[in-house]
Amino acid sequence: MKKNILTCTIIYFILSAAVLAQEDLKAYSSCSLCGMKLDHSRNRMLIEYDDGTKLDTCSMHCTAAEFAAHREKTLKRLRVSDYNTNRLIDAKKAYWVVGGNKSGIMTKRAKWAFEKKEDAEQFIKANRGQISTFDEAMRATFEDMYTGIKMISKKSEAEHITTADTENFPECKYCGMDRHQYAYSRALVTYDRTTVGTCSIHCAAIDLAANMNKPVRSIMIADYNTKKLIDAEKAFWVIGGEKSGVMTKRAKWAFEEKDDADQFIKANGGQISTFDEAMKTTFEDMYEILR
Repeated sequence: MKKNILTCTIIYFILSAAVLAQEDLKAYSSCSLCGMKLDHSRNRMLIEYDDGTKLDTCSMHCTAAEFAAHREKTLKRLRVSDYNTNRLIDAKKAYWVVGGNKSGIMTKRAKWAFEKKEDAEQFIKANRGQISTFDEAMRATFEDMYTGIKMISKKSEAEHITTADTENFPECKYCGMDRHQYAYSRALVTYDRTTVGTCSIHCAAIDLAANMNKPVRSIMIADYNTKKLIDAEKAFWVIGGEKSGVMTKRAKWAFEEKDDADQFIKANGGQISTFDEAMKTTFEDMYEILR
């Protein structure tokens, strides 16, 4: 009799957990950033801030983009679905597997979470990958954002325009800063059907990471001296130096002419770089800021 009661109790708790998981999925049916449906997502995450705000995302990728866009908020709790059970677990205590044979969500290099270490090890035996901590998985996420954006970006001949774009896009989409005030660092990202104005390469990178499904027509950045928008991929970039950056500690400035970049370095320090190096550094700095 006692054995039957114990069996029924165990079944009850298992069914209750399943029902709660389904109810949670009903409450958050799609990713707050990319809109992907969360039905049966094995990498969905639930973000809870201390102001009571709750956001559900489809993946570590969109979670990282959300954190980068709202770093002024204080995280209260972060949960991720266990790859095997779909049950939400503490993301920072989970055993993460980075890479492997299975395709990731919103990224080529997958990041999967497991509540138990033995489950992660079994997954690795079957699908490969590397067991990792939450911090290591987050760092890999920002690294992969840069790689993914580089792969989908369609190169095109960008037209030089004046500061008139600040009238159409007066505020940065992500941080709300005045783009006219930060005309020397502002960016303009144009997709096939939409255009987004940001205050800096930092916020532009967030938008690119959140919209990796959209083909990119052009990425324009302000020349530090003239404030004219120029092709970000053709610009001469200066990383670092004494001047404080916009939305980042390690500054990234763009120049249309190499001589101007060299003159800036003589006066303020820094290192001349390419657009690819500036983007890679941007995502590296996002991770460091959020640590």
